[in-house]
Amino acid sequence: MIRLPAAAEQQTSLLPDLTPLLDVIFIVLVFFLLTAQTPLLELPLQLPHSQEALSAAAASGERVQVQLDAREQWRLNGAPQADFAALRGALHAAFAADQTLGLDLALDRQAPLSAFLDLMALLQQQGIQDSRILLEPAP
Repeated sequence: MIRLPAAAEQQTSLLPDLTPLLDVIFIVLVFFLLTAQTPLLELPLQLPHSQEALSAAAASGERVQVQLDAREQWRLNGAPQADFAALRGALHAAFAADQTLGLDLALDRQAPLSAFLDLMALLQQQGIQDSRILLEPAP
């Protein structure tokens, strides 16, 4: 058995040692952080279930093209828009005149994701069903 010197015995405190309590608190904190349910940010999409629905959507007539570049500059059929509110008004006017229009989305890879999500929410609010995301740059 190890004996402590006499001087160490006189300096002992009557306060309890809190080290084990702190260990338990940190373990419980890590457990709660790892098991916490964080809400996922998602945007519900309805994809066609059959090839016939896909071809019907692609067979529609005239299409409107919305472009977004890396500087968050919007264009509607090549015409620059001042901001997202101007784009919203132009889309509303275009689809109010003709409900059968299709929409093509041309997005830059460096474009902010929040702007894309705002556009998708706008399309859902406007009830625009025929939309395509262009994956390659136009020739």
